[in-house]
Amino acid sequence: MQAGALGLTGLSLPELLAARETSAAAGNHGSFGRAKRCVMLFLTGGVPQHDSWDPKPEAPANVRGEFSPIATSVPGVQVSELFPQFARRVERVTLLRSVSHDDTVHTSAGYTMLTGRRHPQANAKTATDIKPQPTDHPHVGSILSLVRPQQGPPTFVSLPEIIRDDAVNEFPGLTGGFLGERHSPLLIEGSSKTNQFLPPPLALAEGVSAARLKERRRLLTEFDQRLRGELPSSRAVTVDSQRERVFSLMSSSAVQTAFDLNRESTATRDRYGSHLFGQGCLMARRLLEAGVALVTVYWHYEGPRDSPVWDTHANNFTHMRSRLAPPTDVAMSALLDDLAERGMLDDTLFLAMGEFGRTPKINANAGRDHWPQVATLVLAGAGVRAGTTYGASDRLGAYPADRAVAPADLTATILHLLGVDPELDLRDQAGRIHRACDGSPVFGLLG
Repeated sequence: MQAGALGLTGLSLPELLAARETSAAAGNHGSFGRAKRCVMLFLTGGVPQHDSWDPKPEAPANVRGEFSPIATSVPGVQVSELFPQFARRVERVTLLRSVSHDDTVHTSAGYTMLTGRRHPQANAKTATDIKPQPTDHPHVGSILSLVRPQQGPPTFVSLPEIIRDDAVNEFPGLTGGFLGERHSPLLIEGSSKTNQFLPPPLALAEGVSAARLKERRRLLTEFDQRLRGELPSSRAVTVDSQRERVFSLMSSSAVQTAFDLNRESTATRDRYGSHLFGQGCLMARRLLEAGVALVTVYWHYEGPRDSPVWDTHANNFTHMRSRLAPPTDVAMSALLDDLAERGMLDDTLFLAMGEFGRTPKINANAGRDHWPQVATLVLAGAGVRAGTTYGASDRLGAYPADRAVAPADLTATILHLLGVDPELDLRDQAGRIHRACDGSPVFGLLG
């Protein structure tokens, strides 16, 4: 790391200023920087495109599955019957039906979708071979944290858990990676047993005023500087970043208020559904209102063993009908409505995605297996075209038939909308330079 780097953020002061100038210069399309904030819904396990947002009613029975298509609010566009509420809101979104890559492993494929980078161990024999590394490319939210440093509310928050394949193998790509721990998200944990969140204890102790907290912060910083030589530099940075994050949160009444879902009316909480994913979407909206720039809501591990999360290798239709689609339909619809009603959708980027799609052909266990060759995503808000589709899969929902979109290009589009030049140079902890993204924005998605 070069001397003079700004708190080891990954950029020196001249580089940070240059990054902002480069990002500003990149805004030659009217959509650049349109998104003040972003919410990413990550449906861990892989969404079956045929049974959600890209039905194939004319395909053979062993491909089309058990569910019928239904009309949406956009003439000629259909979705699965499992998403009746969402169907009435398709006029607000783009259905991106041609995302494609080639990695069949949950963890490394998730890394690709969250960072836009192919994992160096893509298609490993087992997910246990793939573990988060300090050299990983950072999550989009971590890049945003670098470009928009925390000033009060955290820039990047994730909930309700660190996602793991089979509840064991942690996904890479969830954190700051080579940018360092200070750019990792604040994690708000939740419990699927109670459908409640466990925000950090941030209330000031009785008798501690904001001025007194500020003085404590100053004294602690002075004390740390005297002892800095006793800690390895990387450990010192981690301690600094965690301490600063806690102080900032304690100083922000808006963020503390956002953590408390009990401040919402019963009607609003019911609107999102009692499921943890639905309450997570409500928490995300509150955090965005409080000034958080990017919130990732992960679908949590809840079992059952035959098809945990969205990984429906067995009994796909039973799980989609009873466990997966209903809370997703309710939560996505409520969040889209809420953002629109509050005047936030115009400058909030909304995404719903997983790590890949699922096989066209139904297997012997009435399930669908991993299929990265094509997947359907949902995008809305902040300059994304509304009431349309982009790209298309073939007649079996197996491969892109029109305008395939690579994860790198999707990531470049997200960065572009958030006001970050995809060609921005990022500096890792060893001083090496990496490009933020190797893709190009998909301007056909944007209005």
